[in-house]
Amino acid sequence: MQRESTIVHLRITSATLTAAQIEAHLGIKPDEAWKIGDRTGTFGALLKEHGYVLDSTAMMTTNPADHFRSLLKRIAPVAQKIGELSAQAKVEVIVSIICKNIPPVGFERDDLRWLAAMGAKLDVEIAILVDRSAAQAAPTEKKPGDKEGPAKVF
Repeated sequence: MQRESTIVHLRITSATLTAAQIEAHLGIKPDEAWKIGDRTGTFGALLKEHGYVLDSTAMMTTNPADHFRSLLKRIAPVAQKIGELSAQAKVEVIVSIICKNIPPVGFERDDLRWLAAMGAKLDVEIAILVDRSAAQAAPTEKKPGDKEGPAKVF
């Protein structure tokens, strides 16, 4: 079973600017990068844009707000330069949370101002972990109109 975790990263994608050009402009080596035509995923889909990613330096188990601030601290010295790229590239801060229960997610006003200064979009992704063994052990009760007995979770 997958463990609970939080990942926050800055992703810059562009059809015209390569990861190397973005790195040269910002002066920060990316944690992940790709170019147009690279293959990704199980089926080897071709990427249609260049990509540049910087990750939060907080531990995966840290709460989302601390991750967010960790990333902002890392990119704050180049926030204006990131903003300059936003005319030629898509700039996003992605918060990915994998958890058992939906957590409260909130951001401070000043944190959101940093995003605006960089011309960045905020994307929050939440995946809920389900304990399949517990769900399969307790099927739901039969309801009126059920023909084959209690429902089961697959």
